[in-house]
Amino acid sequence: MSDEILDEIRRSFKIKPITHIRFKELYGFTFVFKETINVVQNTISSAEMKPLGIIYFENDEYYFAPLEHVDNIEDIVSEYVLYMSR
Repeated sequence: MSDEILDEIRRSFKIKPITHIRFKELYGFTFVFKETINVVQNTISSAEMKPLGIIYFENDEYYFAPLEHVDNIEDIVSEYVLYMSR
């Protein structure tokens, strides 16, 4: 389907995807998850939590080990910096 058709379907049915990057620290590692919530006509229709990778500290530097191909590593890094500054 083309993007125009998908956009029209989203507008017609009031579909709104909400995406967040979440972090969970466990055993010295930080696990990175992508949380996606689909809202249809102001009601949650589905939710998904997908593991993206692991952040670890070694040799005075942080490393990100993705579990599969990740397109938005810059977004993960900026979210992690905000997470660490709290």
